[in-house]
Amino acid sequence: MIDSKICPFCKKTNGCQADIPNNDCWCNHIKVPLELRELITEEFRMKACICRECIELFIKDRNCFIDKYIINKIIN
Repeated sequence: MIDSKICPFCKKTNGCQADIPNNDCWCNHIKVPLELRELITEEFRMKACICRECIELFIKDRNCFIDKYIINKIIN
């Protein structure tokens, strides 16, 4: 079972409150790059939010993010 409150990349709590009516969640105020959304595996797509830390890392240093969460996942 997928926990929608866990980031699909770092596996930490994503802090999303989108499921709460009339929320003002941080995720409503940040643009998630399409390229990052496309990296979410099918099993998590539209089921779990990416955390702010992962979004900010991807925006700041795409290659570091990919090395940390995509390549290491493939190797391990």
